[in-house]
Amino acid sequence: MNHIDLAEVYKEYFPKIYNFIFFKIMHRETAEDLVSMVFLKVVDKFDTYNPEKGAISTWLFAIAQNVITDYFRSRKVSVSLDDLDYLEPVVSFEEQSSLIEDETRRSLYDALTELDGRTRDIIAQKYFLDKSIRKIAEEKQMNESTVSSIHNRGLAKLRKIIER
Repeated sequence: MNHIDLAEVYKEYFPKIYNFIFFKIMHRETAEDLVSMVFLKVVDKFDTYNPEKGAISTWLFAIAQNVITDYFRSRKVSVSLDDLDYLEPVVSFEEQSSLIEDETRRSLYDALTELDGRTRDIIAQKYFLDKSIRKIAEEKQMNESTVSSIHNRGLAKLRKIIER
């Protein structure tokens, strides 16, 4: 039996799961729908979570990744699973940007859309999911220095984009 409060899990992880999904697909309404699907699955399968097998965050993000994979599969988007992390979204960035009321957030969103998918994903994992460069490299099975270079070049590009 789990001694973890589902309401606390939701409160703590909702923003992290939302950001994870949003920065994979870059579409607000779809991200909201997919996050809802994630937490419906969490509620449905909560009794199967075993803390001895891994952290709750690992379990949650695995569910989120599966929901994203199912979403793209249902849209019949044909990509290699290895490329899924770097899939470029097919949305109107101008339309999505106009839905963001806070000017600073809108500027960041606009700047992020100009980065390639791999760079955007690494930056999102670093800052929105609070992962270390080492952890990101391990999960992506990449060299840590490569991930660090992509991260640093991405930040430099973001600065230039925001300054102009």
